Amino acid sequence: MAEEEAEKEYNRREETVALRKRFQELTTVLRDSADSALNASANFCHEFCQILVEHGGQWKSEEDPLPLLEMYTVAILCFAEATPFLFPECEHVTVVLEKLALSCLDFLLSLSENVPSALWEEFQSSVKVAHGILQGNGNLQLNTLLALANETGIWTNTTLCHILSNNMPDVEKVHELLAQEGPTLLDMRIKHLIKQKCVEKAAVLAKTCAEFPEFGGKKNFKQNYLVCLCETVSQQELMQEIKEIDCKDALDMICNLESEENEKGALSLCTAFFKRQLLQGDAYCAWELTLFWSKLLIRLESAQAFMDQCRLLAQLSGSVYHILLLIKVIQAEVQDEGLPVCIEMCIQALNIGVSDSEDCNTTICKTISCLLPLDLEVKRACQLTEFLVKPTVDSYYAVETLFNEPDQKLEEESLPIPNSLRCDLLLALKTQWPFDPEFWDWKTLKRHCLGLMGEEASIVSSIDKLNDSEENEGLLDADDNDFKHLDFTLSPTRVPWPQDSEARTEACPRWYFPLSNMYEDI
Repeated sequence: MAEEEAEKEYNRREETVALRKRFQELTTVLRDSADSALNASANFCHEFCQILVEHGGQWKSEEDPLPLLEMYTVAILCFAEATPFLFPECEHVTVVLEKLALSCLDFLLSLSENVPSALWEEFQSSVKVAHGILQGNGNLQLNTLLALANETGIWTNTTLCHILSNNMPDVEKVHELLAQEGPTLLDMRIKHLIKQKCVEKAAVLAKTCAEFPEFGGKKNFKQNYLVCLCETVSQQELMQEIKEIDCKDALDMICNLESEENEKGALSLCTAFFKRQLLQGDAYCAWELTLFWSKLLIRLESAQAFMDQCRLLAQLSGSVYHILLLIKVIQAEVQDEGLPVCIEMCIQALNIGVSDSEDCNTTICKTISCLLPLDLEVKRACQLTEFLVKPTVDSYYAVETLFNEPDQKLEEESLPIPNSLRCDLLLALKTQWPFDPEFWDWKTLKRHCLGLMGEEASIVSSIDKLNDSEENEGLLDADDNDFKHLDFTLSPTRVPWPQDSEARTEACPRWYFPLSNMYEDI
């Protein structure tokens, strides 16, 4: 066993020596290059990254992370030694340095075991020397890494340990640590703790950073703190914590989390603020929150889970407006599959809308008609409800049009929603009516509708009379046209009847002749 470890150590050292040699050769090529300084620098950066990728690919950090730490130790110093030959204006130089430092930081924070003291001291020395060289050339990209290298270990700082254990030390010591480590390293620490499921520790550190004046209230600390709270505290405590936060600031935090590819955190935060708006009935930024929430949830969960969550959130809401927004995103994301859930929400909205504004009730009815455009009975009920909410001439004629259409026979198998749900919907609509017209004909319903219209009923009567007169004129015109082909000669002159029998016979047409005896006595 000892021999295997010794052999492994020897091989690792040999690989490190070979890596250093490759970097030195690359630096020599850069120094002696006949190409322009800009192109030579760009080529150096490209080759440098290629070597790192090739070498790093040989090792599995979860099995043996130490070879990678040796790689970073060598790479950081070698890049720093090459900077005198690099073109200062080459953007690749800055990018490679920044990514090298951040990659090394991320690797160090992920180490689950203590680094051997000899290797840690070698790393510290390499970073300090490299930082000195880079600082002399005006590069400060290793400042954050230097802050960590100045410690005796990655998580060993006494003040940091006290903060993470929620045993807060003196404020001065806390501020000294935060200023020394800086926002970048602290933000990475928080994210690493969250990743390792140490959410309570992450919350304490994030809150401490968010309250540090020198960080100027950086939103990333606040958003990470709130994400941690979403997982660790009750809904009541969470609502209390976020009650003073403006929704636009919340949307910024959600967008930041999404841009960092932390979709789970973004969804947690979005859900928290969305619930707050629902519970308060607040319409401020409601559509933006609803849209963000739906997009994140449908991306992370199944369609059924999405609909279940929509149903639960709708039950929290006391606002028709929020329910209609949920219906809108359901239709956008799952379409026909979400139709029954949408109808359930419409029934809920109708129950809320009884005491709400006229516009809300009208909007609900229009929404239902759009959801079930082929169901004549539902459309009639919706249109009648709209009329009863606001009995205008236009709404009256809309009712008349639908009720004069032929009745529809629906097969239960062809219904887009369960028949029981359809019955519940019709019942919810009818409970708002002052009468039950189920067995009425149109004339009876018309009489009741006109009785609710007040002065506007006279407008309907006038229009109906005008329509009737136009129809009658049309009929008369049609009769005249039917008899136009007949030629009547009307004469005002009276022709005397002949007194002589023979003359009468000649005056009468032949087919009248048998009747001539009727005139004998005239």
